[in-house]
Amino acid sequence: MKTQIIAKLIIASLIFMLSCSTLEQSLSEKKTNISVQVGVNKGGITENTDMSVVPGVKVPSEATVDAFTGATQTGFNGGVHINHRLKKNQVETGLDYMYNFQKFNYIDVGNHYIGVRELHVSQFMIPLTYNFNFPKAGIQFKVGFVGQFNIVSGKGTGILPDYSIKPFSAGPSLGISFLPFRLGTGVRLGMYCDIYRGSQIYKDFYNIAEYEIPGSSFIKFGLKYQFH
Repeated sequence: MKTQIIAKLIIASLIFMLSCSTLEQSLSEKKTNISVQVGVNKGGITENTDMSVVPGVKVPSEATVDAFTGATQTGFNGGVHINHRLKKNQVETGLDYMYNFQKFNYIDVGNHYIGVRELHVSQFMIPLTYNFNFPKAGIQFKVGFVGQFNIVSGKGTGILPDYSIKPFSAGPSLGISFLPFRLGTGVRLGMYCDIYRGSQIYKDFYNIAEYEIPGSSFIKFGLKYQFH
């Protein structure tokens, strides 16, 4: 009889300790969550499009001279993020990688530039956002800042102006994440979308710091998988 009582007490104690451990783990997971995300994007270098500010470029009143134009193809991005709860809302940070391919066309007879420059733009990014959290809906609105480390390689054909790259850029960002799907293992699955406008990366004859438009920017979206 005493053996049965002792066995029951041991079993009850084990159940209690396991319950406490599970509760503690659950609370800690709710406090801090890790997620991975992967998606597509457009962005990287934002070029000057106002040729009226460039010396030697004559802009007729009816049209803009095609002195310098840029085209960005769809790229890809991925990253690992950490969300930490602060009362009802959250702070989010992490590490992202983003790639963009951009082609710049130069057609400026007045300044003797004509040709094409192709750039491969790789960016490692650290976001820091404050997230307004709506847990019942699985939605977070994000406001914050992104720092970027830029690795740019390129090639050109024709007569092109010299250029330089700034390895670091930064600026404000806005975003939203939506995690409506809860899987059986406790993880959540959903989507994200972020926009950003920051400081200048690329500098050449048509893109200098005195002009308003040159900078860095992106819009990116994709799938987000948040661990339990």
